[in-house]
Amino acid sequence: MEKITMNVAYSKRIYFFLIWAALFMPGSALASTIYIDTDHSDFFVGDTILVRVRVDSENKDINAVEGTVALDHPADLISLIDINTSGSRFSLWPGKPLPSASNIGISFAGGSPGGFHSKDAIIFNIVLKLQKAGPLTLTPTDIGVYLHDGNGTKDTVRVKKLAIDVVPKKSDSQPVDDWDSVISNDTTPPEPFEIYLGQEGSVFEGKKFLSFNATDAQSGIAYYEVLEGNLPPVRSSGTYILREQNEPIDVSVIAYDSAGNTRTAVYGLVPYTTYSLGIIICIVLILLFAMYKKRKRR
Repeated sequence: MEKITMNVAYSKRIYFFLIWAALFMPGSALASTIYIDTDHSDFFVGDTILVRVRVDSENKDINAVEGTVALDHPADLISLIDINTSGSRFSLWPGKPLPSASNIGISFAGGSPGGFHSKDAIIFNIVLKLQKAGPLTLTPTDIGVYLHDGNGTKDTVRVKKLAIDVVPKKSDSQPVDDWDSVISNDTTPPEPFEIYLGQEGSVFEGKKFLSFNATDAQSGIAYYEVLEGNLPPVRSSGTYILREQNEPIDVSVIAYDSAGNTRTAVYGLVPYTTYSLGIIICIVLILLFAMYKKRKRR
């Protein structure tokens, strides 16, 4: 009986220790994980590879993520071909993934208004061409993951880096080109999107501007082209300051994905009162005509 009692007591101590470890020890299983993966296990000079930056939220709902992916490699080992958000679970980009001036890091800040939980959600994708042999490491740094709890609570985070060794090309093999495969198979236009008019004294010197954000699940959005009235088209990234600040004018925004497919959205800047007046006049005329016909029959 004494032995059984001791075993129960020992089991309880182990149980409470495990709970304490899970809650308080660094790197616990409850932390969200930012990691980087690729479909390849071998890497040769001349290959163009796609790597994905992902988040595992450990069954917690999250709605925002920010940080940097550091690129550590000898000079000229890689060429940065593209950064895109195709397939990303994040739809808002206050900090669209962009490289540093020397391509040693890619900073990002994305949000998902409705929140989600996932073990392998894509944050964004990186396309690299391997130029010469040597080591390459991609490491998430300065990461912040925020819970979808209405309070902006910052989650604890673990990171997993991706380390690869680029070796000389085999003489009898063709280079791998992930990016060419993505583009050549993408025949679908970007998803329909909305254009929003904004004006805020603290941005763009208080001028009126348009904002828009299209998504594309295959090759990602490459850029936008804005056509304001009869003015020449302007290439844009996601916001556009209206050149005509006073007169009403229609604006078209064309979203291009990386494969060249397009989707167009139109924003009509004709004042609402003009439309209302026209509708009211039409209604009055119809009513007057109906009354005239009714009296004529009598």
